[in-house]
Amino acid sequence: MVSRGALLRLREQVDLTERGKELLKLKRDHLAAETNRLLSKVNSRKVFEQRLMETYNVIKDAYVSLGYSGLQSEAFTTTGLKVKTLTRSVIGVTVPEIALEQEARVNSVVDASAYTAANKLSPLIKELLSIAEAEARIERIAQELMLTSRRVNALEKAVLPEMHRAMRYIEAKLDDETLEEFFRAKRVKAAIGGHTH
Repeated sequence: MVSRGALLRLREQVDLTERGKELLKLKRDHLAAETNRLLSKVNSRKVFEQRLMETYNVIKDAYVSLGYSGLQSEAFTTTGLKVKTLTRSVIGVTVPEIALEQEARVNSVVDASAYTAANKLSPLIKELLSIAEAEARIERIAQELMLTSRRVNALEKAVLPEMHRAMRYIEAKLDDETLEEFFRAKRVKAAIGGHTH
């Protein structure tokens, strides 16, 4: 239906869609920034893995010194690390959060080699949890980032151009009708003017 009311409604829809597109672009930019921030944490993984291998060698030395049962006996004297997995929202994306409830305590380990191993391993486990949390967040945020980018592209390349084409079509039709009305009015006026003489 070609009418001024239809054109007005379409203009309102275009304005609303443009605002929605801008909000999606803002969300996309924030998601990209959050991904970059998390990537810097994940990029430290190589250094972490190197430290983990060094710690593995220390654990191996303790194993050679104490044997399996001796090392296990020392391990049972420690208090374990306690964590709780929570979720939180980052720009509308639900991501995991690992909350440390209790740190591991290794003070009760008696053997020097086992103590050194436990002392080196304890902070690495916390770091591993932090890297795992960042990786899980990146995965979820990257999915949302892809989806948001697709939506922005769809609005920019398909939806909005189609709406603008429809607006131009209605405007052209209304202009034609206005012009036709103008000429009709002129003809009527001329016809009426011709009858009065």
